[in-house]
Amino acid sequence: MEHIIHSHVMGHLEQNSILVDKQHGFRAKHSTETQLILTLNDLTKSIERGDVTHMAISDFAKAFDKVPHQRLLKKLEHYGIRGDIHKWVTNFLTRRTQRVVCEGTPSELKNVTSGSTRHSHWTIVVQ
Repeated sequence: MEHIIHSHVMGHLEQNSILVDKQHGFRAKHSTETQLILTLNDLTKSIERGDVTHMAISDFAKAFDKVPHQRLLKKLEHYGIRGDIHKWVTNFLTRRTQRVVCEGTPSELKNVTSGSTRHSHWTIVVQ
């Protein structure tokens, strides 16, 4: 199911030219490796010309873990992801809970409103 959703969303974004050419990662022929190659190429050319180069590097690993689900759903709708796909993603992201079990004692279930969605109900066991 994840592949179907990904294919539909990426097809929509590509077909409607929503993503810019500089957007890399999770795209065919636009991987994080191609981004690195382009960046190194630009940096090398700059050094060869004797230009001053300023860089700001951000690490967005785990960035999805910080995205509020409701904001993501609004963004999808804003960019034209509507209908059955939007309903499916909405159902997938809403009403999710988690708890921690420590020495056999479970905590209260808490709503999950952002972050990873690998499991709809999951438990962290602390030993």
